Amino acid sequence: MSAIIEVQSYENSPYEIGKQQWELLDAIANKYSQMDMSKILRNGKFLDPIWEVKGGSNIHTVDFNQLFPDKKQYPLELICRVVCFQLSVFQNLATETNFSRLRSFVRQIVESEHWNNIMCAERNQPFEMFSAIESKAITNITQIRLISNGGISNHAFDFLNKCYHLKDLEDIGVFLLGMGLPWVEQNIGVNEWLEQQREVTGVIKENTFYAPMPFENVANIVQHALPFIENSDEFLNFFTEFQLLLDGFTNPHNAKKSKRVKDLIEQYEELISPMLPIEYEKTKNNNGNFYPVNNKWISNFFNLAKSACIWIILLSSGLRNFDIRNLRIGCCQPSKRYDGIWWLVVDVQKTKNRLVIPVGEPAYIATKLLEVIRFSPEGDYLVSSSKHVASKTSWGRELTEDEIGKIRNGDTLNDILKILPNTYNFSIATIADDDPEATAHCARATLAGYIAQNTNAAILILKRLFGHSNALMPNEYLYRNPLVVKKRNQLQMKLSEDMANDMAHAVTYRQVGGRNGERLLKGAEHVKSEIEKEFQLKNESLTEMELFQTLEERLKNIYLDDIKNGETYSLLTPMAVICNRACNNTSDSPCAAQSNNQKRISSGIKKAITNALSTLPNPSQCVGTSCSDALLGKKWSRKLLEDFDFFHKYRNVAEPSSAIEEDALAFIKMYAEPLKSIYADERKEGYFDVVR
Repeated sequence: MSAIIEVQSYENSPYEIGKQQWELLDAIANKYSQMDMSKILRNGKFLDPIWEVKGGSNIHTVDFNQLFPDKKQYPLELICRVVCFQLSVFQNLATETNFSRLRSFVRQIVESEHWNNIMCAERNQPFEMFSAIESKAITNITQIRLISNGGISNHAFDFLNKCYHLKDLEDIGVFLLGMGLPWVEQNIGVNEWLEQQREVTGVIKENTFYAPMPFENVANIVQHALPFIENSDEFLNFFTEFQLLLDGFTNPHNAKKSKRVKDLIEQYEELISPMLPIEYEKTKNNNGNFYPVNNKWISNFFNLAKSACIWIILLSSGLRNFDIRNLRIGCCQPSKRYDGIWWLVVDVQKTKNRLVIPVGEPAYIATKLLEVIRFSPEGDYLVSSSKHVASKTSWGRELTEDEIGKIRNGDTLNDILKILPNTYNFSIATIADDDPEATAHCARATLAGYIAQNTNAAILILKRLFGHSNALMPNEYLYRNPLVVKKRNQLQMKLSEDMANDMAHAVTYRQVGGRNGERLLKGAEHVKSEIEKEFQLKNESLTEMELFQTLEERLKNIYLDDIKNGETYSLLTPMAVICNRACNNTSDSPCAAQSNNQKRISSGIKKAITNALSTLPNPSQCVGTSCSDALLGKKWSRKLLEDFDFFHKYRNVAEPSSAIEEDALAFIKMYAEPLKSIYADERKEGYFDVVR
């Protein structure tokens, strides 16, 4: 048997190709290691494993060892370093944004199975370059992530797009040439292409789940933002006078250092200093007459006031990041029909529709303040750029009236939102690095969670936020806000799905207890036998794992239908059990029997009449497993196990005390058996058999 052996020339051998590639990489590394990094780094050199970001408000360091843990990723790491350097130093793009894009690129694209080790190899081994990136692979990565995660960040694709536009760069162009990008092939922008993919997969960005902000976060924001609203008349006068003063100077930077600005700020010192203590320059002016107010302090104070006002609008309306940036001067007007209501008119970019959202007086005042908190009168956007508009051109192109003064980037608005918590030293974890929309969506989810919520914290915050002394009016705003109502429905659906998933998993793997758990297990056995019959009729066999997966999916759909159709309450109670009471049950539940009886006595209504009507359970008075509708589960009843552990230890190490012995014995008798059926594998044998 003979074989044909193809002999390659030395120049085209994989060894020689790899050697040439690594020589190019070494040349790039040597060149950039000599570069001045002071523009983007506090200190350090190009090849340092950790870059300390200069002036970073959110990203302080970039750990390349963490981003690229495999030594074989060195070629990719080096090119990414060069790309970030080029974008920050020579294209003057925001350093922090570039690093945020890099992180998203690594997490969403490089770590996907489709990256297939592009730009990865051992030393002197050949590797595939960016030309190996296929348009179809990028499309597939996007669609799979959209379907599985329900959302995707634009940042990862922005970084890849920036790499594409550096393909003509002398140093790294050879590695970047030839990559296939679907938006380039279609001759459209990367963001437009991503919106196409969301439509194709039936996913829009709003479907991503954003958690509501904690009460303490909202309380901190409202507490520190409202002083600007409460003293709005004086602040309106100050910012109006400041703007008029700037208009009298040819150079606004000279104006800020003038004595007139110093005198104006000191005139309002009692108003301003409690918000941000005034700071002065360390040297006197050119004539040596006075110490000017610090230029940076002026910018910081303007941005602080702007941040406070935007937070008030955001928490009152639930608008998207993009839509807040598109608000125009005069967008908020008092209702002609309803006292105490102001209409915020919003042209919503996503739906191309105009929304009219009811807001309270604080939000209205916030819009009036934003109309005068600006360094330049140019443009009619409500939230203006933090810089003076010195030119009406950009990259040699004349700006349209619709572009002047506009904040174009969602990250820029997020940076402004960070100023309030950063100034007063409290944390807002919902301001995401790689998703500019996250904060706005969290605010909307927060408002949605407040609807009909009668906790003291919610009522106090809403009363302050909407400027009303009674607790009823804030709900009127929320129920009339289509964005908030839609978000509330989405939250309810997700909670229902999570509850159905948890219950189905627990029943499938026999991790439930209580009388309701026993009933559900019997029902699951019936469903299981039906599944087996179905597959027998199809002459198909099922492995044990497939049977359990099918059963869990079937049970989840059954439980979810019951919840959505209002057949069961499915509420998690303070007693760490799920109330699985049927909604059509007209008898008094154990948790509500006493209060219902008192209401009947006080109202004079006979029980025979109320028995014909459904009565709601009272979860706050849950009686645990004494109720036949209580469902214990391994995932949600762990608090009961902790209480059992406490009483178990008490009865084994302490002398019986009449004060607690009775409670301990009663608790153990009630919960020993149901907890044993769920957690027996987590405790030693005989642990739950302690009743004596």
